[in-house]
Amino acid sequence: MPTPLYHTVVGGRDVRLVATDRSDGDVHPDHVRTATLRKRQVRATGHRWTMLDEVHGTAVVDVDVVDAQHAAETSADVVTSGVGDVAVTERNGTHLAVWTADCAPIFLLATDGTVVGAHGGWRGLAAGVIDVAVSTATRSGGGVATAVLGPTIGPCCYAFGGDDLDAVATGVHADRDVVEGVTRDGEMALDVAGAVRAGLGRHGIDLDVVGPCTGCDERWFSHRVRADSGRQATIAVIGR
Repeated sequence: MPTPLYHTVVGGRDVRLVATDRSDGDVHPDHVRTATLRKRQVRATGHRWTMLDEVHGTAVVDVDVVDAQHAAETSADVVTSGVGDVAVTERNGTHLAVWTADCAPIFLLATDGTVVGAHGGWRGLAAGVIDVAVSTATRSGGGVATAVLGPTIGPCCYAFGGDDLDAVATGVHADRDVVEGVTRDGEMALDVAGAVRAGLGRHGIDLDVVGPCTGCDERWFSHRVRADSGRQATIAVIGR
């Protein structure tokens, strides 16, 4: 069963955040047959998910608009709601998912009920995905009430080069020492949670929940540590 991360009522919406793990099966939309993926989604949260074809960028998809278009079509089942790394919804009943292995699944819950799910790989962080996610969450005038980071790789497991550390630091508007960590073996590392925290902090937003390290715990898929091809998902279950 999915791991609970956070539960709240915000903007009049009940929002429950959970994360699947290895035992729930691979949920990579390119690796799993549609019928199998849908069964795994329903088994995990009781409903099919809305998620994107993630590409390590900053493009925003309004999934309410896209899903309404899909619902009006008579074509075959659609697995993803578009290409991008920032998904936004204002609709009850949505199960908004971000699929990852080591990257950061970031969820922002706004006071007006807007929910954003963002995929933050290091390239996305360097490109400014945090700024885009915040501006999207607040687009209707609400403020971010809660920020949650699902399971992601920790600095203990994420050796990283200096030039790329500089790029991430620039993307989250922080000094390099804020995003730099040390692995268990003493190598220079990227602190993904530190980078997310810094990027949100620039907007006056606290990171309220930080999930476990995907590298340390074999419950989770990890591309970096175990060369896993599978993906888990962090899901915002919105409304009852």
